[in-house]
Amino acid sequence: MEFIAMRLMKQHILLGLLLGSLIIQSFQCASPDFTGGKLAYNQKDYSKAMAALQKEVVKNPGNAEAWYLLADCHYRLNDLPKAVQNSLEASKRSDKEPMKTKVADQLFFLWAEIYNKGTNAYNEFLGKDKSGDVSEMISLLELAISLKPENTEPLALLGNIYELKGDTTKAIATYQEYVRQLSPYIEFMKKNGMSIGMSREEVLRVLGKPITSRAFPDNNGDSLILDKMLVNNEEVFLSSFKKEGGKAILEGLRTQLPKNWLSQERERFYSMNIRPFVNLAYLYYGSKSLDKAVEIIEFTLSVNPTDDDLASLKIQIYDEQGKSDEVLKSLEVAASKNPNNKLYLEQYARVLARQKQYDKAIANYEKALAIDPNFENAIFNIGACYVNKAVDIIDEENKKIDANSKYKPDETRYFPLLNKAADYFSQYRSNAANKDNLGVLQQLSDIYLITRQNDKFKKLIIDLEAAEPANLTNASYYEYMGKVYAKQGMKDKADKAFQMADLLKKNK
Repeated sequence: MEFIAMRLMKQHILLGLLLGSLIIQSFQCASPDFTGGKLAYNQKDYSKAMAALQKEVVKNPGNAEAWYLLADCHYRLNDLPKAVQNSLEASKRSDKEPMKTKVADQLFFLWAEIYNKGTNAYNEFLGKDKSGDVSEMISLLELAISLKPENTEPLALLGNIYELKGDTTKAIATYQEYVRQLSPYIEFMKKNGMSIGMSREEVLRVLGKPITSRAFPDNNGDSLILDKMLVNNEEVFLSSFKKEGGKAILEGLRTQLPKNWLSQERERFYSMNIRPFVNLAYLYYGSKSLDKAVEIIEFTLSVNPTDDDLASLKIQIYDEQGKSDEVLKSLEVAASKNPNNKLYLEQYARVLARQKQYDKAIANYEKALAIDPNFENAIFNIGACYVNKAVDIIDEENKKIDANSKYKPDETRYFPLLNKAADYFSQYRSNAANKDNLGVLQQLSDIYLITRQNDKFKKLIIDLEAAEPANLTNASYYEYMGKVYAKQGMKDKADKAFQMADLLKKNK
């Protein structure tokens, strides 16, 4: 089975802490090695400082400041493993302020530096068609993990590298550790009826008023929002993303963080990446560990119930085991036990739709929308459901035409369904964040073409053309535009679009 490299849905910049370099003056008698090391350090002669400080820590291993300065010398001389080793030694010995805070700053700074270097190497690796030596990248990510295993981003990248290189055993082990680290967050979310993608407003209704809230807007009008909560005497940190004109959506949650972390580290933006769970489920499936695959699927769906990949895999596994009705039954039970839970209703509806039980699916989507009229997953999927129901009827009408060339298709059977779908897709587009969604634009374009709503169709072509800058490397976009132009008799535009699609496919 081919696995696709994880793409981060959104890039959030990790703000590194500036490594403090001011030396704390002391009135106690210092050894010549320590004094000479500090003097050389202040003069930025890091090699000389390192030699003196190494002698100092051998003679006086309890000198936290010497370990701290030695770590910084190694960092400035590009020896990250030694920098980490010495900073950890400083951490063991720095139980008093201000050195305790300075060492904590240093540890987080080193972690951020190492992780960012690993991320850059990972992106270069993907840019080279996943070829080349990965040993240095793996070493960087493993170093970041050894330094701060609770920061899970390096685990996600490392697992994916092993997976792409075909080392299934190491990929599974790394993803399992990722799941273990995130389990406290997921258990907290399950306990409180929360899920990824919930509105921040809903989350705060469940958890209460934040102790502190901070928003970080960017130049595009989007914002990152950080909330610090206190739930049952445990600090909980929420990370939400707000698109301009849209609602703030929960992207991540962390709790039970190490007590020795500084506030800057505890309160940094954290986007919960579910992709490693999905990849682990597929690896279990590929190795025929079906029970483990189902277990991780259920665990993940509990906080990410709209994950289409996992829902599809779960259905596929049950089908292969001859249990296709079981998954449907379990979702039916969940929906009936939780009639006011829009997520269960929507998930049940999606499985019904996959089994082409469109009327039942539509009824459950409508129930979900009665609870939340702005529930975007249900809005989009009910539109797709109406389209699929219409397509089945169109196929029936086409078969009648094949059997009798004089037969005139009964458009009253499917035009109302397509118009209903168009209403839902238009509602979905009314959210500024979805206005340029290519899939929705294509659906509406097809509907207006079939139903001969020419004015609306022409307007959609303008919207589709306006979407080109965001699809300059998307061969499917140009292929679709070629078909649209061809149907309109615009031969030159059609040829140009098809040529662009072919070029992009060749260069892929």
